[in-house]
Amino acid sequence: MTIHPFACSSAPRDVDVPSHRERDLRTGCAIPFQLTLGGMIQFTATPMWGINYVTHEPFRLPHLDEHLDLGKGANSIGGYFAEMLDPSMNWDDVAEMVRDRDGQFCLKGIMTVEDARRTAEIGCTGIFLSNHGGRLLYDSCVPFDQLAEIVDAVGDRLDVMMESGIQRGTHVLKALSLGAKAVGVARHYLYALAVAGQPGVDRALELLRKEIERDMKLVGVTRIRQLGRHNLRFQVVGPASSATQWEAS
Repeated sequence: MTIHPFACSSAPRDVDVPSHRERDLRTGCAIPFQLTLGGMIQFTATPMWGINYVTHEPFRLPHLDEHLDLGKGANSIGGYFAEMLDPSMNWDDVAEMVRDRDGQFCLKGIMTVEDARRTAEIGCTGIFLSNHGGRLLYDSCVPFDQLAEIVDAVGDRLDVMMESGIQRGTHVLKALSLGAKAVGVARHYLYALAVAGQPGVDRALELLRKEIERDMKLVGVTRIRQLGRHNLRFQVVGPASSATQWEAS
């Protein structure tokens, strides 16, 4: 478990064990970049990526310079983060961090009502429902499917937020309609950052903002507070999955 230096401290609750990221192993993900046949084919299809890699400064993680040797590639980074994880960490340790912080404290990775209630009991002021993009525990639950019952259980005691899978403006509005106070995005801006830097991030966020505004108009609301579960209809689409549809106000 690690603490992120936000104005509101945030601690991932369920990542005390390093994951086995099969896609990274399969694709040979490495830092610094290692040119492979597959990489050469991708560079041929997207030549600007190759040009940018050659013409821009080398990749660095300046905040980790004292801890990492990037010359050893991804193994060095993976080993560093694996050593940071402590499988023995428990709820008492989290409660101690909450007391030491003595302020806003958000716990990330909550996926059950039981854990949400425990989080409220130890004094956290917020939780982030998250399966960390589905990259840690394969076939894990989807945060959106857990959202309503967790909001019902603890929404009056702390702020319930969610991330993982937010890609469209409708995703944001559906989460807010179920009671989330906020949503988080990662790949949405990271992909844009990788392709086009700061302008790419600005563009991605602007597209998301326009989608949210347009979708609110199509649903028939002018304020976020007007969103609610009455806007949604759930439809079973498979043995173990469901979809949500809009019903305009």
